[in-house]
Amino acid sequence: MDDALWIIGIIVGLIVVVAILAVALRGMRPKLPEPQVFTPTAATPRSAPASSASAPTSGLTPDVVAEIDRLVGAGHKIHAIKLYRDHTGVGLKEAKDRVEHRSASTTAPHLAAVSNATAVHSAITPSALTPSTVRASLPASVASEIDALIARDSRIGAIKLLREQTGLGLKESKLLIDAWVPHRS
Repeated sequence: MDDALWIIGIIVGLIVVVAILAVALRGMRPKLPEPQVFTPTAATPRSAPASSASAPTSGLTPDVVAEIDRLVGAGHKIHAIKLYRDHTGVGLKEAKDRVEHRSASTTAPHLAAVSNATAVHSAITPSALTPSTVRASLPASVASEIDALIARDSRIGAIKLLREQTGLGLKESKLLIDAWVPHRS
């Protein structure tokens, strides 16, 4: 009987030791980080990360959006990102992604001649809208391509090309193409 009590004591002692170790080890288990909630303050307008799920665009007024678009269009993407961050409180990566998305969604790939279009559009006043003045302001390759399109009776293609290159409206472009006299090479 003494042996039986002694064995029961050892078993109970082992159970107690195992229970204590289990509790101690459970406290050492790695924990998931607590979710952070961004609350902008005047002292830290851009320091805390913002979640991508939320759209913190409350500080984006139409004037700010127009300025961001102007900066992106002028090739000043860094200044556009800074302006976006200043008005929304988002982190650098999210601001960069949103500004790049904005520039990708507002710039069509077929508008590669945007800088030329801006220069041409600003050089042409409504009173100077004649085929010869527009032809003179276009690169020679574009003018000859318009000539070829008109010669093939593809006026819609010519109007489209003229609009892409000059930034003119549909009505002005159509009137110019209707009056366009192709040069022969």
